[in-house]
Amino acid sequence: MKALIGIDIGGTKCAVSLARINKGIRILDKYRFPSNAHEGNDPMLSRIMDAVDEVLTRNQLSAEDLEAVGISCGGPLDSKTGRVMSPPNLPGWDDVPLTDVLQNRFHVPCFLQNDANACALVEWKIGAGRGANDMIFLTMGTGMGAGIISGGKLLTGACDLAGEVGHIRLSESGPEGYGKAGSFEGWCSGGGIEKYINEWTEKAISSGKTPGWVIKGHKTIDAKILNDYAQAGDEDALALFRDIGEKLGCALSILTDTLNPEKIVIGSVFQRAEGFIRPSMEKALKRESLPLAYQALTVVPAETGEQLGDFAAIMTALYALDIDPMQEMDETNGRVLIHLEKLIRKYPHLACVRNDILSAYVALRDCFVSGGKLLVCGNGGSCADSEHIVGELMKGFYLKRRVTEDQNSILSHLQGALPAIALTGHNALSTAFSNDEDASFVYAQQVFGYGRKGDILIGISTSGNAVNVKNAVLTAKEIDMKTIALTGGTGGALKSLADFSIVVPGDCPADVQENHLPVYHTLCAMLEARFFDA
Repeated sequence: MKALIGIDIGGTKCAVSLARINKGIRILDKYRFPSNAHEGNDPMLSRIMDAVDEVLTRNQLSAEDLEAVGISCGGPLDSKTGRVMSPPNLPGWDDVPLTDVLQNRFHVPCFLQNDANACALVEWKIGAGRGANDMIFLTMGTGMGAGIISGGKLLTGACDLAGEVGHIRLSESGPEGYGKAGSFEGWCSGGGIEKYINEWTEKAISSGKTPGWVIKGHKTIDAKILNDYAQAGDEDALALFRDIGEKLGCALSILTDTLNPEKIVIGSVFQRAEGFIRPSMEKALKRESLPLAYQALTVVPAETGEQLGDFAAIMTALYALDIDPMQEMDETNGRVLIHLEKLIRKYPHLACVRNDILSAYVALRDCFVSGGKLLVCGNGGSCADSEHIVGELMKGFYLKRRVTEDQNSILSHLQGALPAIALTGHNALSTAFSNDEDASFVYAQQVFGYGRKGDILIGISTSGNAVNVKNAVLTAKEIDMKTIALTGGTGGALKSLADFSIVVPGDCPADVQENHLPVYHTLCAMLEARFFDA
């Protein structure tokens, strides 16, 4: 299919993304800019349309290359008519026919969805809610909104207000959220939690108790800073999270008894502080829910991480077009994906790179199907990782990969192989080249010699800034190879240079390499399942 544009509209910032669907969502480019929402809708709409033009131009595309435009925006809105109806964070956006404006400019179908609903679609299709027919996604960010999937369909309600769960009152008094004291949003959203902490702090001080964060100079703190104190074992922070978890569990029990979901997926604050929130949440949820509904439910953190907003806008268009980005992953779908699910269950902190692993897998699969090969390079521990990857692709990993059962054939002594070369053990070439040329181009020289159009290079660098690996990636792109970066931290230069990037958590080489190991084990296992699990 053609390319898609996703527009994520917020009161503080906006983002325009360009994506293609290739057995998953692949973000090709993104342009972010401040909303300047105080200026009203006309100037902001102009900036949005200019941003779309900018993204298309720098990717040498035009509106004719687009399949559709998806828009994710805070409500209230009318998704059926594509109108934005006075959201509190977008002053002046009063009954704005947003999809009509964009369709008149770009002449492609445009679709609008509430941001919580759009995020729910993402987590349902490619995130933690995969496979569930009945799922609830809770934002638990600045506000508390929900997207509800029931019977395999998104619920929007009579006037697009389904899922406004933040308005539910949990107590007669308490922190205010959604204009109501003691509401679900007041107790459990990021904004509400900040109010609650600071109200609690004032009461503690007036009663003669000084919390640790006040002693350290924090007069006001938010959920993120509270999490830092809890991580350090601060008893007050731990107690506050227990209170938050209790209220969250009570709210979840209302949703559980009303909608009977298989999964409740929770983002933002829950993702960061799950360990401190879950014990009291589970206790309250079990106590307050119908036993059978509780037994059928799993509560999990969201998986799609920082790209959720980008995916949400794209998914808005895909859902309207009735396109499943994960459909027909390949003929060994179940056997392939079981390895990825196993990774996330065993290493939950790697859920943030799930979709990046999937994109890398698809690229490698298509490379091998087309008769291409893989080149791998890295330095130090990443040099060893390069050879490790090649070892797992060139012979049996989990499977024996028998080539033939004919005992009289020489091939009966061999195993099925996926062609891969580590650019790390060629001493004669390395020393000779380094004697004559810049040593930082040794890997690049091998890429030039081995590589052909359609091949793939994996460049491994814990910082993403290894000069010789960057040179190899640049050379690969020059000869029309695809490139995959396996990095850590912020991703470094390789994140933007490579066609695909897997940026694992970790701020030092040892931590990054420790996370690289299960990631490339999983990639190798997925490829083995695709090609050799008959």
